Amino acid sequence: MMKYFLSVLVALCCGFSSVSLAYDVGFKRVEVAPAGGAERFDMMVFYPTQADAKHVEFGPFHLSLAIGAPMAEGRFPLAVFSHGSGASPLSYNHIAVGLASRGFIVAMPLHPGNNFRDNTRAGSVQNYTERPKHISSAIDFLLALAPVHNHIQSDKIAVLGHSVGGYTALTVAGGVASTNTLLEQCLTNTLTDSYCLAARAGGLKEVSIQHPKDSRVKALALMAPVGVLFAADRELAAVDIPVLMLSAEFDQVLTTRYNAAVIANGLPDATLLTHEVIANAGHFSFLTTFPDALKVELGPVAKDPDGFDRAEFQQVLVAKLAQWLDSVL
Repeated sequence: MMKYFLSVLVALCCGFSSVSLAYDVGFKRVEVAPAGGAERFDMMVFYPTQADAKHVEFGPFHLSLAIGAPMAEGRFPLAVFSHGSGASPLSYNHIAVGLASRGFIVAMPLHPGNNFRDNTRAGSVQNYTERPKHISSAIDFLLALAPVHNHIQSDKIAVLGHSVGGYTALTVAGGVASTNTLLEQCLTNTLTDSYCLAARAGGLKEVSIQHPKDSRVKALALMAPVGVLFAADRELAAVDIPVLMLSAEFDQVLTTRYNAAVIANGLPDATLLTHEVIANAGHFSFLTTFPDALKVELGPVAKDPDGFDRAEFQQVLVAKLAQWLDSVL
């Protein structure tokens, strides 16, 4: 509690923005029930609180959280995070906790059929179609949830995403996806990109995917994003909000030419794009640091290129995201 009051005093004296404040982090787990009877899904919500956080264990992770605590007084930007294929929101807990401690509400839906428990929809048309719906439904849910909605700055909503979560964010913001280029590249050359597995197995057909543009979303932050679904002309023409794209120098999962480069070249206004290549990073370097006991089991997910310090990068990443979001929202 004392650090909260000290940070407020510093902010008042020095004019720091709200993102500078050091809050403890509250946590709630909710079930989102989309309108129209669509499939329900779980969501984790991390947020600023004035309550004292305590040490808790979530599976292999040791976090400092105030479970079920009330939100801190005031209104805060909302960041909705879309995880990668087969992943868990907790695989990005450093981002959630880091942003919440800096004054953001962070919502992390668990995408049905494309998560660590059930990955049966990976690479399918259903998955590419449903993922953006989950994000908009999450925003709907939080803006209607008392008393949470009283703490959300509804004009300051961002979507963050890693890997296929980056595709998800772009689709929410008006990107029109099509599987044609993905199928063409996967079936005619030796690409090892992960999305080619479903294509080569015959589990993907040619289709165009368009989610209604969610005008509530004012910024996107993409980490090693899937972009191949936007390779056709003008498929990103409607994405007219600030975009931060962080790509990995040594991405072993996605080929830059068909993903990050497609996004960089396809956005209609280059002045709205901030693109940074993270030196020596791999595709999974954006995930949290996993306990040693899990690293062998997780394999590439827990491994980085030689010389890359994931724990150190996590601190840099959270600060970079917070500062950029604060500057554009």
